[in-house]
Amino acid sequence: MKVELIRVASNEYGTFGVLTLDNLVQCVTCEDEWKGNQNNISCIPEGTYKVVPHTGTKYKGVWRLEGVPGRSAILIHNGNTEDNTEGCILVGSRFGMLNGKHAVLESGATLSMLKLRLPKEFTITIRNGYEKAIK
Repeated sequence: MKVELIRVASNEYGTFGVLTLDNLVQCVTCEDEWKGNQNNISCIPEGTYKVVPHTGTKYKGVWRLEGVPGRSAILIHNGNTEDNTEGCILVGSRFGMLNGKHAVLESGATLSMLKLRLPKEFTITIRNGYEKAIK
């Protein structure tokens, strides 16, 4: 099983991508824009990471990436805009606008769908598929 997050655009509204399973698009993603890998305000570096189940007080039944340099508690969870990321990866069925902000939509339903398709533990490769910020 090959899971990839391919980032397609990054600008002041966030970093947006597609999550694929065996080269088939499963959903779209939203992360913070790159800010030097700072905790809670930046997307994480490109790389390959182990992903394990996570249940905490705020997010239950989601996934956590392990081995992110200088970071912890990087989750894949539901949410819509960069305001909801806190350094994590949000999932949705499509891109759109929400309250005037760039967003991923139908996030809760998309997370439920991913729970049926993805195993409890897997490896994800994250890479940038863009050359420069798109304004």
